[in-house]
Amino acid sequence: MDGEDRYAVLQRLGDVQNLVLGLAAGAIEAAATQPLTYAKNCLQQRVAVSLNPRVVYRGTPASMLSDGSLIGTQFWACGVLQKWLVGDGYRELTFAEEVGSAYAAGFASGVPCSVFELCMIQQQRFGGHAAATLRSTVSGACGPLGLFRGFVPSSQREAFFAVGYLGLSPRIQRVCDGFDLSPTVGAAAGSIVSGVICALITHPFDTCKSLMQGELGGPGLVETARRLQAEGGTAAFFRGYGTRAAMVCMCFFIFNETKLYLGYALFPGELSATRDGDDATRR
Repeated sequence: MDGEDRYAVLQRLGDVQNLVLGLAAGAIEAAATQPLTYAKNCLQQRVAVSLNPRVVYRGTPASMLSDGSLIGTQFWACGVLQKWLVGDGYRELTFAEEVGSAYAAGFASGVPCSVFELCMIQQQRFGGHAAATLRSTVSGACGPLGLFRGFVPSSQREAFFAVGYLGLSPRIQRVCDGFDLSPTVGAAAGSIVSGVICALITHPFDTCKSLMQGELGGPGLVETARRLQAEGGTAAFFRGYGTRAAMVCMCFFIFNETKLYLGYALFPGELSATRDGDDATRR
């Protein structure tokens, strides 16, 4: 098995295995990047940033559940689509196939994203437990539909986010392979370049989503965007971009490395040859 197989992990694992692997990867990433997530949300909403760990890590369980569900959905959906595209066996996907399957998988994850991140943002702003936040949201003016406030920007953010780490980052890693760089250097380069680009594309969606979910009785997406434009011009859509770009780069690296190494630990029968070939390349 050659080095190319490190990019076919989702093709080699079963649907449930991809789901479990994504749940674990998302939870690990959420715990690791919680301080950056908290700082980014505060900057977007113009709320004072606290250095109190109890405040910084408030909502972390909801964030881990959210990111675990999102990445689990994306790994699962992307794996299903990739296996459908290749049919029997394994092969290198074209860039269009990688991007298309990643976009569709990311869009699908917008459903759990809008619910879990709304709870996280409400907890960070007002405190309380996840169950209490859910009850207050459902009993609000919008009823159960209030849980899906911010779905449109959430789905677009996640779609382009998934394109970054499931489509663009592996392509950059392949370029690094051509220069005989180690897989670790390739993974870092792919994560940084794709992370900065995708953070730039998705940040306006993320800013609108954060504002909408922080103010449950506030305006919708179009009016939120108009207010931002009137308030600070284009720059207003990019509040907290530096913090989020750093977070996204970390996310991409964690996801892609976890996909390979945790995948090997959990499912050695399917991926042992992939890991062995990658270790040989590192040596």
